[in-house]
Amino acid sequence: MQHHNPIVIDRLGYSWPNGGTVFEGLSTTFSRGTTGLIGPNGSGKSTLLRLIAGELAPVRGAIHTDSQPAYLAQDIVLDTRRSVADLMGIATKLAALQRVLANTTENLELDLEAVGDDWDLEERSSALLNGYLEVPVAPEFLTRTVGTLSGGETMAVGLAGVELRGAGIMLLDEPTNNLDRTARHRLYDMVQRHPGTLVVSTHDKTLLRLLDSLAELRPVNVRALRAEKFDLVRFGDWDSRAEALGHEGDSAERRLSDARRKLAIEKRQGREAETKIARRAKQGRKAAESMPKILANSLRNQAEVSAAKNRGIMKSHEADAAAELAAAREAVPVDLRIAIDLPDTRVPAGRGIVEIPVSAISRGAVLEHAEPLAEDSVLAIRGPERIGLAGGNGVGKSTLLGQIEAAAKVPTGFLRQRLGAAESDGWAGLHDGLGMLENLRLAAPGVEPGTLREKLAAFHFRGSRVDEPVLQLSGGERFRVALAMILLADPAPQLLLLDEPTNNLDMATIEQLLSALESFGGAMVVASHDEEFLAALATDREWEMQRAVTSPDA
Repeated sequence: MQHHNPIVIDRLGYSWPNGGTVFEGLSTTFSRGTTGLIGPNGSGKSTLLRLIAGELAPVRGAIHTDSQPAYLAQDIVLDTRRSVADLMGIATKLAALQRVLANTTENLELDLEAVGDDWDLEERSSALLNGYLEVPVAPEFLTRTVGTLSGGETMAVGLAGVELRGAGIMLLDEPTNNLDRTARHRLYDMVQRHPGTLVVSTHDKTLLRLLDSLAELRPVNVRALRAEKFDLVRFGDWDSRAEALGHEGDSAERRLSDARRKLAIEKRQGREAETKIARRAKQGRKAAESMPKILANSLRNQAEVSAAKNRGIMKSHEADAAAELAAAREAVPVDLRIAIDLPDTRVPAGRGIVEIPVSAISRGAVLEHAEPLAEDSVLAIRGPERIGLAGGNGVGKSTLLGQIEAAAKVPTGFLRQRLGAAESDGWAGLHDGLGMLENLRLAAPGVEPGTLREKLAAFHFRGSRVDEPVLQLSGGERFRVALAMILLADPAPQLLLLDEPTNNLDMATIEQLLSALESFGGAMVVASHDEEFLAALATDREWEMQRAVTSPDA
């Protein structure tokens, strides 16, 4: 018999392994329906889910659930030796089924008990995987290991397993990490259809807007320099939270988002116009070779006057948009801003950055404007353009970014995909035993330490904090250090490659990332399924990768 509240947390106490207390006397309940668990990186969202799932034991108090929860961790991609069947939670039952069907069972009664009524387990598993991966999946796929899958494929497999088990209580930790558009919408549909209790930790605003209620982890002492203890604040749905926090703050966020997009669009149009001016100038010089000198000079002067006028108009529009953004940013809390000047990252319009023969692309096929690029054509990046890289899970986007890095003609910064919270080297090969300043000096050895300290202040690291070992930092702080190492490197990057940059980031850290990227003047290629993030960047072009094979078993 189910209780009114399937999850009851009673005076919960829990401490970090290093001795710091994260929860003290936390009491709450989760009723039937869907709840979003939000809060800053390091606030204990994953820890709370693991406590409810029974993977961790409380130091004090108790947690009661009326059934065994199905739990999907965000770091499932790290255990590369697990099989797909094990990740889906069906390995034991599947093995029993296969023994019975092959007549190789040594204990028929036990195997029949394990199988129960699931005689179509393989077929149902394959059907669910087909839906999440959007490609035909043979039964042999269940024997694959996590190490042979992409991060998105692994998360999709985990979600298919949770859906297959149909547990009354589901706990999902950042389930949209790495997921492509198809798998995300499959997840959204599953969440809306779930008849029991679902608690999901996520920063995905689209998902959060679909949920019945929100629970936000907040510091107990908001005046402390570094939060340690957290408590839970409950809200209704997404709109109720916005109303509770005040429409003024919500309006400021929308105003900032709109202003950022407007400036990005003005810059994009400026880049397009500069490319056209450069192309016309080249055509004009070629045409002038076959006409009288006096006529050529007159036409050149007219073109220069026209180009200067167009540049003036573009600069005026861009300046107005920049002023709007500066005004909008003033209404946003200071800790969400990363205001840095990156003049050395700028590249002129039309400058060749990367050229890769399409025939040399090692995985998948690349499309632009929904048309496949010809085998004898070149994948090119010119000037400070921003390119979105789309495509399903496992089609080779990360591989292509690696090829772009190898072919780049300018200094490159690569913010690699961070697959799990437990990944030891973080996003940029951070040295855990070294302080922030020491890590940054590795990226910019020729820059004076005093200058680096000043620049770290823009990333909200000041005073003695810059000497703290990276190992002691929260996930959001580690991300800021990694971002600083890339953007403040010497030589400065003029090409930035971002591979699923919003994975595992809370909403505040995503805002800091967007803020820091505002001043980047080089070329950028962004592989991301986060549609709101891509919209804020206002990319110039989009490349789409398609799978070169018809099945993930190939």
